[in-house]
Amino acid sequence: MATLTAAALPSFSSLIVHNPTTPRFSLLFPTSSKSSPPSRPFLCLSYKVVLRPRAKPSDIDTSFFDNLDPEDDIVFDPPTPPEGFVPPPSFDDGPEEAEEDIARHIVGDGFEERVVQVRRVTKVVKGGKQLHFRAIVVVGDKQGQVGVGVGKAKEVIAAVQKSAVNARRNIITVPMTKYLTFPHR
Repeated sequence: MATLTAAALPSFSSLIVHNPTTPRFSLLFPTSSKSSPPSRPFLCLSYKVVLRPRAKPSDIDTSFFDNLDPEDDIVFDPPTPPEGFVPPPSFDDGPEEAEEDIARHIVGDGFEERVVQVRRVTKVVKGGKQLHFRAIVVVGDKQGQVGVGVGKAKEVIAAVQKSAVNARRNIITVPMTKYLTFPHR
């Protein structure tokens, strides 16, 4: 116990005596010209700035494009495509679809829509209450394909449309019997 106290006393002595020209707290090790580890503790009261060696231009041996002449004309020569290669059509080359065509495709997909619930939702904000509508719609083809969707909007019609689109995204297959009813077990 006495050897431990004697060993710790020099490290704590720097904490007791304070020199006003040095900072009170530092996380840096004090530097010394020796290569041995520092004799002071990690938290010390005096420190010196550690100068890191800088790289000389002769030290750098990595160079890119050594044999490249900036005045030369560089020719782009891609590899030839394989035999029978057909380039894919561009995304913009397809026929443009109007909103009516898209709506007709959605309506004609064979799914029947049923509105299950329309509920008025209010949100209290700084300026008063905001009124929205939430709709739940079920779509199905009566052959085992069923989807449920939820949509919210400021108008009932928009909420029903959003929920129908959401229901078409969430279609699952339900097991059916030969009489097109689902099994009870």
